[in-house]
Amino acid sequence: MKVSFGILATLLRASSQVASAAPTDQLSAKDLILSLNEQATSALENADTESSKRSVGPKKCTIFNAAVRRDWKTLSKKDKKAYIDAVLCLRKKPSKADQTFVPGARSRYDDFVAVHINQTLSIHGTGNFFTWHRYFTWAYEKALQDECGYKGTQPYWNWFETGDFATNPVFDGSETSMSGDGKYFEHDGAWSGKQNIFIPSGKGGGCIKDGPFVGAVANLGPPVLA
Repeated sequence: MKVSFGILATLLRASSQVASAAPTDQLSAKDLILSLNEQATSALENADTESSKRSVGPKKCTIFNAAVRRDWKTLSKKDKKAYIDAVLCLRKKPSKADQTFVPGARSRYDDFVAVHINQTLSIHGTGNFFTWHRYFTWAYEKALQDECGYKGTQPYWNWFETGDFATNPVFDGSETSMSGDGKYFEHDGAWSGKQNIFIPSGKGGGCIKDGPFVGAVANLGPPVLA
């Protein structure tokens, strides 16, 4: 969903009204924030009411009912396991892809891998990067929900906050992780993209030996890295 410039302008007007309603030295920080929040919420509701008059169709997306995708670290253990179970479910379901398009696909999960591989050179470093991946993420999320009963949304990983990948909860090999980096084997690393980015060898690289995806098999590989 896209928030219009009109809504943003309304919010800015609300903030200026709060500032001019009373001298800031007469308002505590808490009161100032509460007042701003009340006026901003009211402005959003009014703007949403106006936009709903122009909406077409039985269902409409608003800023109040839009799905929220959450940072992985904020999910409870129960929510993390629910997501992981849905991914494992998708990996067990048979492929729906045209076998002439992707003969190597063996599961529904592979279908999404295949589409990304097939489009790799036209969806990275291009103007459609964001729109393509937004739609792709939505389609994958819908498959988890509709085909595997997942009740949540696709979480994201805030990798800016990650220091040591091996000890980060996302990759620590625990039951609520994406599993570890696999069994260690000696190798020389790899070059990616246009052979201008070197990826050094890590402490794994082999078969996954712990976590919920232990024993997982990759049926498709990244040809552009070959």
